[in-house]
Amino acid sequence: MLDNQTISLATSLPKSRRFFVKLRWGGRRVCPRCGERKLWRGDERFRCIRCRYPFSDFTGTYLERLRIPFNQLAHLLYLFCLGVPAYRTRFYLACSLSTTQKVFRIIREAIYDASLQEMESLSGELELDETLFGGRRKGKRGWGAEGKKLVFGMYQRNGKVITFPVPNRRRATLLPLVLEHTRRGSIYYTDDYHGYGVLSFRGRHHRVSHRKEEYVSGRTHINGIEGFFSYAKTWLYHYRGVPSQYFHLYLKEIEFRFNHREEDIFPLVAELLVKSVPDR
Repeated sequence: MLDNQTISLATSLPKSRRFFVKLRWGGRRVCPRCGERKLWRGDERFRCIRCRYPFSDFTGTYLERLRIPFNQLAHLLYLFCLGVPAYRTRFYLACSLSTTQKVFRIIREAIYDASLQEMESLSGELELDETLFGGRRKGKRGWGAEGKKLVFGMYQRNGKVITFPVPNRRRATLLPLVLEHTRRGSIYYTDDYHGYGVLSFRGRHHRVSHRKEEYVSGRTHINGIEGFFSYAKTWLYHYRGVPSQYFHLYLKEIEFRFNHREEDIFPLVAELLVKSVPDR
């Protein structure tokens, strides 16, 4: 159920626009190119006195690509944060499915770009594992199954998780990710896959042998990262299928939700939408 504040924001066009403008500029508009505060103002357009750069409130941001009224955008953003799939938004808002899908995709792109830019190195007690995403398929099962997405994940206990779609689970693929995104001296918990054998040279390495049906031995387990993978698959299930070309966006969305599981993500995502789109 929508709270009164969000209903007010989502149904009032002026309030919605002011909300996003405040997030974009804070206290005062400046030229996004040179930072000059003195501007010529037109009808929702501005020009920098110093560099003569013309711009609007959302030039260069993700919002610039969304050609819908701000009250509809605020409503769709709230539904996205609640986890409502695009095909179910028709019960809450008179908006076409194609428009909703585009808005949700751009929101996911903003989350994806921010996740890459703000990615931190993990340390302490870390759990590492891989899993396959995708529905049931005919034919070969296991790691060689067709039409599946392989994902490698690293989870810092009582902290954040980082995930990566990977082409395979070879040591040459996984080890560079571990070296880049974890700190030396960490404690690594993995299963008995041989590709993790070299981790003992970077920190302490503890294994559980799934082949011997060993899953927990004191603090040695990978229940945390396996729990995240279960959480992620549950989220993806109610989307009724994910386009293969956008799987990485959905994966980072779920990672973002998990890493901010104790927070209201509505203001967090809204703030991402008013940031400048990075060069691709």
